[in-house]
Amino acid sequence: MVDQPNLEVILLRNQNKKQIIIEAASKVLAEKGYEKASIKDIAREAGITPGLVHYYFRNKEEILSELLLEASNQYTRDMQTLKQTVPVGRLSHVAIRETRDRVVKHPEWYKLRYELFAIGLRNSSMTEGVNRILENGRNGIAGILSSIFPEPEDLDVMAAILLACFDGLALQKLLHPELDLDKAYAVLEKWALSLQDAR
Repeated sequence: MVDQPNLEVILLRNQNKKQIIIEAASKVLAEKGYEKASIKDIAREAGITPGLVHYYFRNKEEILSELLLEASNQYTRDMQTLKQTVPVGRLSHVAIRETRDRVVKHPEWYKLRYELFAIGLRNSSMTEGVNRILENGRNGIAGILSSIFPEPEDLDVMAAILLACFDGLALQKLLHPELDLDKAYAVLEKWALSLQDAR
């Protein structure tokens, strides 16, 4: 009699395959862009059949959503690490610099993010995934703000405004590379510090 793998082993194998697909998609989408990349390209990069990709994901949009959700979760974890390792007096400076650096170091991530936003606006089945990504961003920012402001008021609103600033500046930098991102983030940091001093 052959031993059957237990449910935990099956789930782990499935999770590993899903992760392999996401990593392959990240590479393919960064190289080819969302429009030119295909499920076949992703499958080839992952070393699996296109049918197996479709077993885990209904379509390319769902892969993109999962990929960006994973990146968003990492951003939230990074913000938590900053919160735990950076002194409160320097936290706003470091957090704003980290966000600025992400635009410069990972412009392809932002390009994919905007692709997903556009898809979410056109396709209501993607709205929930886009909202989860935006919520993660707001939560990461709110976590930092809660450390800076001892008695936070309107924390969720402040986080939403900052997320809009970060996304908007990244979009402008992608479309207009001459934009002085350092200067824009310096002004944003002054604004954040003035709010901190006002409290």
